[in-house]
Amino acid sequence: MTRTQGIAVRRDGRGPTGPAGPAGLMGPAGAAGPVSRGRPGAASLRRFCRRLEGQFTRAEPREHAYAYLCSLLSQTTGTPTGWADGRNRLLTTTRWDEDQVRDMVRDVVVEHLGSPDAVLVLAEEGFVKKGDHSAGVERQYCASTGRADNYQIGLFLLYADSPGTVSVIDRELLLPSSWREGTPRCERAGIPPGLHRGDRGEPAAAMVERALDAGVPARWVVTDTPGFGDSPRLRAALEARRMPYVLSSAESASFGRTAGIDGFERWRVARWDGGSYVCFAPRGTECGALREAMGRAALAAPCLAAARREAALDRYAVRQWRAWYRHMTLAMFAHAFLTVGRGGQLWQRGTGRTHPVRGGTVGASAYALPFTDASFLAGLAGVRGVGAAARRSDPARLRGLAAGGGPVAHTELADG
Repeated sequence: MTRTQGIAVRRDGRGPTGPAGPAGLMGPAGAAGPVSRGRPGAASLRRFCRRLEGQFTRAEPREHAYAYLCSLLSQTTGTPTGWADGRNRLLTTTRWDEDQVRDMVRDVVVEHLGSPDAVLVLAEEGFVKKGDHSAGVERQYCASTGRADNYQIGLFLLYADSPGTVSVIDRELLLPSSWREGTPRCERAGIPPGLHRGDRGEPAAAMVERALDAGVPARWVVTDTPGFGDSPRLRAALEARRMPYVLSSAESASFGRTAGIDGFERWRVARWDGGSYVCFAPRGTECGALREAMGRAALAAPCLAAARREAALDRYAVRQWRAWYRHMTLAMFAHAFLTVGRGGQLWQRGTGRTHPVRGGTVGASAYALPFTDASFLAGLAGVRGVGAAARRSDPARLRGLAAGGGPVAHTELADG
């Protein structure tokens, strides 16, 4: 038996002993749980995780989900830890609806960030994989890295309010055309039939339509990722809803403006680094408004970098189609917790001054991570299977957190 931050932990890694045992991991705030009583970070996480209780009818998968989320937030390298069998079942065979949790994440983010001046941002991320069995993996080009590799490419929809606070609200896995329907590897990866292949525009349009159908308020749909603007499907879906957009295109073109429909106009604006932006906006929209929308598309890269670093977006070892969606959904849930948690402080893009952010204050020279107190990270030692991960956290960083007692600025993310 050993003790970590006052929590008794078995040497075999099976979890805490005594009243802080595994029962009630998502119990009422303040109830005994895997993290010792009185740690505000742990209480906040328990309260946030209670949103998931309706997804699981039994205590065991609820416990696995909580441990997995703690593992995602532990900021250790490698695949999230936890009971191997329980984790695998959580991502594969356990009965829960990842799309309902996705919608829950979206609703929580919009509840805190919702604004008529917000924008929906489309982006893609490449996840390097070994071998050719993981769903959708192929040697392909990824715009976010600017190179080709053996990637799974995830497409993401982000929500950004007018001050520049951003969180991920939807996800889709790009399925290359080489993954033909009915082939043995599609069957092994559990890929459902009837999916569109090879075109980013189809899954991107589906994500935007889900958000708009749910009443998410937004003024623009924007992206800085080349290729989205070249999709007739995506442009047609947005124009049918009279939804203004600024989409990056790989096609080079000079400035131009053409008549649209119902008082809208179509624009094409050259990009300084090649390619162009295709735009759709109400007649009379000024160039400054288009430039502002283009600029907000750049918020995607630092937000996804933060989700990788702080919520383990890229740390997974699954091959199945559904398991990929389940991991990404739980990582989005963890990232939303960081975004809206801890007294209303949020990820905030810096502007060189300190300013209030929905009930909190952050130094705006960098991104601030509001939920990284030493008590939470140390308390992970009490979660079954996560004790070793917590002990591998950077000791210098933990000491800095304990000494500072507040948000930690990650200046390496400031330049996105």
